[in-house]
Amino acid sequence: MPRASNDSVIYGIHAAKEVLHQRKNDIERIYFAEAKKNEALFELLKYCRKHRLSYQHVPEHKITALAGSDKHQGIVITRCANAFAGIDEINQILKASRLPLVMIPASIEDPHNLGAVIRSAVACGVDAMLLERKSTVSITGSVAKASAGMIEHLALAKPRNLEGIIAEYKAGGMQVVGADMAGDQLPWELNFATPTVIISGGEHRGIPPYLRKQCTALVKIPMRPVVPSLNVSVSVGMLLYEIVRQRVGAGSDAI
Repeated sequence: MPRASNDSVIYGIHAAKEVLHQRKNDIERIYFAEAKKNEALFELLKYCRKHRLSYQHVPEHKITALAGSDKHQGIVITRCANAFAGIDEINQILKASRLPLVMIPASIEDPHNLGAVIRSAVACGVDAMLLERKSTVSITGSVAKASAGMIEHLALAKPRNLEGIIAEYKAGGMQVVGADMAGDQLPWELNFATPTVIISGGEHRGIPPYLRKQCTALVKIPMRPVVPSLNVSVSVGMLLYEIVRQRVGAGSDAI
């Protein structure tokens, strides 16, 4: 029976079915062979669509290369560099925090930028990071490397209903602040010594509309007009350190 060729690659219909049903939060991407068509693969494809899992149709030679075998049965799953936490686990972490801080880096496409954001998040005492199921780059070895190992010190989750989770946090009293060049407030004009969700945009698309509408405030990093924008990891780092400054000044053990 086809099985995993290593811990990060799963192939074969039976093995793929087990991972999809039991460990879907660990999945980076599912690859289907373009030329293979059968009922078992179609059922797996429907499952991926239903649960909004990231999948792609590719030539069969790529499936063979990923699996390291020609016994892949038309499907390969690559697993993430580290397992994601469930939203219940994230909520327990936030409940235990004296001053919860959640980071949502939306629509980031460059793994090095996401790794750098993770590194800054750990440095500044972020309790948890929530990622989009689509649009944001997957947690890969490149992201882990760019984080300089800090990825192992941050709780990460990919909730299926990110918008709903943010709405719940707002209802529970957390402010939701978007970092955006079109923001109408400066970071020090807001009170960050309170439970906070920070949403940053990506390199090209900014904060997606469905997340932007959840924001209770939009802040921008002031800069000279000659500089049109900052790298997303740089701007996130600057905002997070303003949060640390305020929280330390308020007597919190922010870091």
